[in-house]
Amino acid sequence: MSTSNHPENSTHKPATPPQKKEELAASTPTASTEAASAPSMPEPRSYAVSLGANASAVLVAYGIAIDLHTKGVLYGLAVGKQKVIQLRAADHPSSSELKHHVLQFAKGEIGVSVLSPSTRTPPDYRSPEGRALLVPPKAPACQIVVVPAIGKKDRWSDTDLYALKRAATPKGVLSISVFQGLSKDEEFLLTACHNGVFTVELCEPDESFASAYMAAPVAGSLLAATGHKPLIENVRLDAEGRIQRQCQSCVSPDKLTREIHHLREEGHSLEEIGKALGFDKSTISRRLSALPYHLRRHCM
Repeated sequence: MSTSNHPENSTHKPATPPQKKEELAASTPTASTEAASAPSMPEPRSYAVSLGANASAVLVAYGIAIDLHTKGVLYGLAVGKQKVIQLRAADHPSSSELKHHVLQFAKGEIGVSVLSPSTRTPPDYRSPEGRALLVPPKAPACQIVVVPAIGKKDRWSDTDLYALKRAATPKGVLSISVFQGLSKDEEFLLTACHNGVFTVELCEPDESFASAYMAAPVAGSLLAATGHKPLIENVRLDAEGRIQRQCQSCVSPDKLTREIHHLREEGHSLEEIGKALGFDKSTISRRLSALPYHLRRHCM
């Protein structure tokens, strides 16, 4: 029943009762409720790769980008497929080479873009001015930064490494920083500020391949301690100049040791392996004994 004292109101449709303040507040979207309902960006993740002497930054960066885009792995570590990858080259010559190989891989139909430095000379990411050049992609995405090599007298500090990580890895972005010419001490500093660190060294290639790299978790890191296996990446160019890669688990940078380990895992005796490869039993045993314990324990 209406409580109005005005008789003319009784001839109209009853008015909607006023909402209580609590009800009004609940029904009106606020900035906080809108923010809560919006999908949250994943936490940033960062990994580092340290290249050994004479390792090609172009081939390594190309391989990382293709594996992240097609398989969602970084040297056997599952990190999720990346639809959008921004590959930042160290200098203009390597940028041109990377663009060529990416185009050869998928004829332009791939979510990998190669960026050249915006400066004439390679940027120094140890400085605030250099890091300001790192414009990250729009999340969610992946950014691969090939860090230009610095002089032997110039070293990375932990402060500089943390600053580079923050600049390259905003929220929602997976970043991979590829370093060249680091010392063992600098590699150790990387383990403190990244989710994982890999070393990449030249090694003896398998048959029919021109070159090869061995990628392994840096010694003393969590990945190494939990048994993440090293990988070998065999590389060659086909008749049309396209990069062909073969990646598989690897026990040693030495081809002979890999063959010995493979035959031993197949169940062959030390004498049989020595006879097949032209070495005596003691040589075969020494090769196997030199392997890390978790690789040799089933072979001795």
